[in-house]
Amino acid sequence: MPFTERIPNRSAGFFAEVFDSLIKPAAEAAGFDVSTANTDGSEVIQSTIINELMDADLVVADLTDHNPNVLFELGLRMSQEKPVAIIKTSDTGRIFDVDNMLRVFEYNENMWPSTIKTDIPSLEGHIRATWDKRDTNRTYMSILRANGLNNH
Repeated sequence: MPFTERIPNRSAGFFAEVFDSLIKPAAEAAGFDVSTANTDGSEVIQSTIINELMDADLVVADLTDHNPNVLFELGLRMSQEKPVAIIKTSDTGRIFDVDNMLRVFEYNENMWPSTIKTDIPSLEGHIRATWDKRDTNRTYMSILRANGLNNH
């Protein structure tokens, strides 16, 4: 997910709030230990991000505001054909290569207690479904490769 807010309608701390109030509780309710690379310390953040992306059992990718770093990291994760639960705010536009092929959970960007109360169990279900279907759902890469192979 983005670490900082770069568009005017996202107040400072928005993404920290999304992580703390929505992603973490939903993923924990789904039975996962939750961490983010956005922590204090002096390690090389890019290395931490890439290693955690490659090693995690499941990744929640927040595509809110089409952050190029997040999209790049999503591509890396998808190339590994490992489970990824994709989310974004309901006011974030569609991404052709993602929204047309994969399930994307949309959460309310207001982050009010009443919307969080509704979004947590829904996101938990999205995370559980991603994990439970990890061996039966075709991955993004397998879909693209199969279509490419059929065209030759």
